[in-house]
Amino acid sequence: MQENENPPWFITRQGSPSIPRGNQCSCIVKLPEDVIAHILSYLPVKSLLLFKCVSRLWCSLIESEYFIKLHLRNFVHDSSGAKLSLILQDTCFSTPKIFSVTDVGSQSECVELGGPFGYRTRILGSCNGLLCVCQSDMEDSVEYKRSGKYYVSPKIALWNPLTKKLHILPFAPIQVTTWSPLYGVLDSLEFQYAFGHDSFNDDYRVLRIVQQNPGMPDPDKFILKAMVYSLKANSWREIVAPGYLHYIVSKESVLVRDAFHWLLIQGHGFDIVAFDIQREEYCTVPLPNLESKSSLYYRNLGVLRQCLSLASSSVHNVEIWVMKEYGMKDSWVKLFLLEQSSSLCYSTVPYDLAPLAYVKDNNDDHKVLLKGLSDQSLIWYDLKPKTYEHVQIHGAPWLYQPFIFVGSLVSPLPPMQKQLDGKIHQECEN
Repeated sequence: MQENENPPWFITRQGSPSIPRGNQCSCIVKLPEDVIAHILSYLPVKSLLLFKCVSRLWCSLIESEYFIKLHLRNFVHDSSGAKLSLILQDTCFSTPKIFSVTDVGSQSECVELGGPFGYRTRILGSCNGLLCVCQSDMEDSVEYKRSGKYYVSPKIALWNPLTKKLHILPFAPIQVTTWSPLYGVLDSLEFQYAFGHDSFNDDYRVLRIVQQNPGMPDPDKFILKAMVYSLKANSWREIVAPGYLHYIVSKESVLVRDAFHWLLIQGHGFDIVAFDIQREEYCTVPLPNLESKSSLYYRNLGVLRQCLSLASSSVHNVEIWVMKEYGMKDSWVKLFLLEQSSSLCYSTVPYDLAPLAYVKDNNDDHKVLLKGLSDQSLIWYDLKPKTYEHVQIHGAPWLYQPFIFVGSLVSPLPPMQKQLDGKIHQECEN
């Protein structure tokens, strides 16, 4: 910065912001850049995008990898505090809408977001302010080849809804070897997606598991394939897909300790299977010793304070368990037992709940946010008085799927594209 330029941030000795006019103000104290970064890192993304216009220094600082990671670290930590943000996916209609909720309280409001594929945008996962989305209507993704085979190329993208940056992933066509003319090509496929961050390699990964003819009772007659996308490499790669992935019953994966987790049912029991993003290896995670008898289909995984959690529902109660030390069976502890009541369930059907978030509010009250999978509602459970209340979100669709969302400046662009965008931005400034 030149000496005659105004400093990007300064305060008077009285501590209030001031704008110098010429050399009239002689009591200006310039803040170091690390102090500026620390202050700005606690501001929401919307404010930071506006503050990029203050000066070139601020713009360069806010766009730097150091600041983006600092800001993300502060807001990930704050998501366990009084404020909790959600992204809601409308599940009522074939043209789903997307909504955001900035503060989930007993009385909350949501605003509609426009997806990158319009009303055909479906959310596959949320991580560090990025949404993994796909085009819900895949009819135009089917391509016929003269060889007599069909290929399906789902359109998938990584999207930051706050910065509006978007990256459409390279196509990874799926060869459909067999299909029934009665149901069509797409109905012969079943997709399972998982999206998360590899903290060791600082990379974002998308796991796609595809089953062909999933309804076949004979495992030898269905085809199972898995592929992993790396944002750093901006490419897909096929990996091993064990046959037991066919028995996954979880509707969505749970990301804990850089690993995706699902529940799967085999025979008369169930297991927790995990996929390590860094090592690209599968393993099983030990289960807790559940006290109540519940149907295998009324058990759901979640994340509470970065720990793997499990909800087990019966017609009498709901057990919420937390694994304090990852991978250690003895570290499973029962967080609480929620008694079923007429306001929570029907007389003979368990109220299917899944843990969503653990927060500590301004009154030092510890609460757990639960989502009902049967009616897709949200419930706050207060651990001290052992009471619960239903969350009312004004403007929300009748049925929706909630995703925990942390507002960030994280870019969905691969490294090469980010460098190119940076050069273009510098040339425009000059």
